[in-house]
Amino acid sequence: MDKPARTAHTKPLCDDYGNQHYLTEELARGGQGVVYRTRDADLAIKQPLDTSGEPDTKADLRRRFQNIRLLPIPSRIPVSLPLAILRDEPGYVMRLLNGMKPFNFFDLDGDAKKALESQNPALPRWLAAVPDRELALRLWHYANTGSTRRRLFALAECASILARLHSAGLVYGDISADNAFIAEHASDVWLIDADNMRLEMPGEGTSVYTPGYGAPEVVRATDASRPRSDCWAFAVMAFKTLALCHPFIGKKVLEPEDEDSGWDAEPTTDERPADLQDQAYAGYFPFIDDEDDDSNEGDTGLPRELVATAGLRRLFHETFGAGRNQPHRRPTIAFWALELKKAFDLSLQCHACAMSYFADNHTQCPFCRAPRPPFARAITPRGEIVIPADAKEFSLPHRLFHPFSFEHNNAQAYEAVLDFDDKTAHPVRGTKTFPDTLVFKFAGAEK
Repeated sequence: MDKPARTAHTKPLCDDYGNQHYLTEELARGGQGVVYRTRDADLAIKQPLDTSGEPDTKADLRRRFQNIRLLPIPSRIPVSLPLAILRDEPGYVMRLLNGMKPFNFFDLDGDAKKALESQNPALPRWLAAVPDRELALRLWHYANTGSTRRRLFALAECASILARLHSAGLVYGDISADNAFIAEHASDVWLIDADNMRLEMPGEGTSVYTPGYGAPEVVRATDASRPRSDCWAFAVMAFKTLALCHPFIGKKVLEPEDEDSGWDAEPTTDERPADLQDQAYAGYFPFIDDEDDDSNEGDTGLPRELVATAGLRRLFHETFGAGRNQPHRRPTIAFWALELKKAFDLSLQCHACAMSYFADNHTQCPFCRAPRPPFARAITPRGEIVIPADAKEFSLPHRLFHPFSFEHNNAQAYEAVLDFDDKTAHPVRGTKTFPDTLVFKFAGAEK
């Protein structure tokens, strides 16, 4: 049974500096601990848990705290590091920006699903014809949480943070939708759980992972966490966030041929777990979209071509295909950051249903069939960005003119004023002129 969340009525917790912290609500709970908001909007409390779900008084947080502070952490990186140790209870204080939510809010599961079902909302016309009520609710939630476009942006920012950590020789260690946070009404993305961050030590060190996200070699304990295991966990999170299904839960799990292969089956002879879902999570089954092996194919989730560009699909196939048994074949996190941002730049939101899609692939919204609206395209040798017709002024980012920067790719380089009637674009008055390499192309509305 889950432990009840502590509330604001609980006695305050005091840190090493004498500051008192009042807990308000539980933010996230995992195998290693629980995170609470405090009355201070920019601070949170992380407490380790034992196997019974109680605060783990045996955890040596002070030593862990000191080890983290000695790491070569890049400056200004949005990772929530420990600020102070609690005095009388295990735990520490960490920074958390106000109004942030974990990536798992993109999923319609658990309490969020129950709450939505109890509300029984009236679905929009484009979903009213969907015979599966649960699928319709998932699509409704998908649209209301920013659709593919917001997910691509959040994942790209997360990948950029990881790329900066990996470039410093660090392993994050426990990527999951509970540990990546996004601001509710802004573009900030943070990683919050730095407990397991360490320098890469091949074959050594403690490996911690969230069930369903662990790389096969980590789950099977044949190797310790490394940057390439971070890449695996990130790819799982990206696939689940975009496609709404796990990359290894296919027909081998959902439609087992052997009735004796369920959770109560006899252990297998090759040390793999008896439970089929655990086998899938440990990488014993092929990727559900594997191009060479359809033994575990899956037809759940959103069509991949609607939520991932060809470049992203290649990254998924390389990570979950060859990279399943050959970790060195997994693309590094830098490729994920670049391809996710490219996909974001080519996506267009439908004003009729709030879903988004790739402008180059469709002349009408693939979800509600509304005609594709007019848009402009800003093109440079570095890439291109789709600009919707309602954007009279548009910030052209650093990545469109310079080599991709994990820290500065979103920084504004130019600001354009667009006139869709005259099909012209000019720099905002008083700013520098556009470079000769920048070209604008305008596409009209589809009939």
